[in-house]
Amino acid sequence: MNQYQTRLVKPGSNEPVLHHGGHCPECKTTLLGLLRSLYGTVEVQKRFNIRSTPEGFANFEYLADLHEIFAALQQERGFRDFVRSATLPACDYFVPVPGFIVEFDESQHFTALRHLALSRYPLSLALGFDRERWINYCCCIRAKDNDPPYRDEQRAWYDTLRDFLPAALGLQPTVRLYAREYPWCKLNLANSEDVETFRRILSHRGKL
Repeated sequence: MNQYQTRLVKPGSNEPVLHHGGHCPECKTTLLGLLRSLYGTVEVQKRFNIRSTPEGFANFEYLADLHEIFAALQQERGFRDFVRSATLPACDYFVPVPGFIVEFDESQHFTALRHLALSRYPLSLALGFDRERWINYCCCIRAKDNDPPYRDEQRAWYDTLRDFLPAALGLQPTVRLYAREYPWCKLNLANSEDVETFRRILSHRGKL
């Protein structure tokens, strides 16, 4: 067992099982390889030239929703100046064809502020993940990051923009994978069954 793994217990059993913690670099490497095996070209740390405030989404059908989420994050703990980047920070992965973002969410993303933002998403917004499931993760994990003090607001807002971005740019919905929902690095790129397992996981998020 390495430093990125923890022992859990299967429900209804005393048998311990190996599960990953939130920061396994091998999982990210494997995920990139799996995406490339299915789609070919995949861009890492893709940047989109769009402002990181609601004003960057002028004439956007969900502009009012973005303003509401932004204001709610500002008011929740009184941190109003958490946007410190002129443009949206890089996305984890981008698949140019057919055109969608993939975000690999580690545990620090599941905070009370992220819950606040997710709960205000319009139901008509297409997502490549289960919003209610992500809200439940926030309720269970309840991560906190106070370095800097406004970090949770900042992270929740940038994640929100990455979820709304596809609707503004005509892309497919952003796909989110939780780092601990599967031991990703155990999938073998050379094994067709493992690649098929990953394809099935994506299919539940509306891909393939």
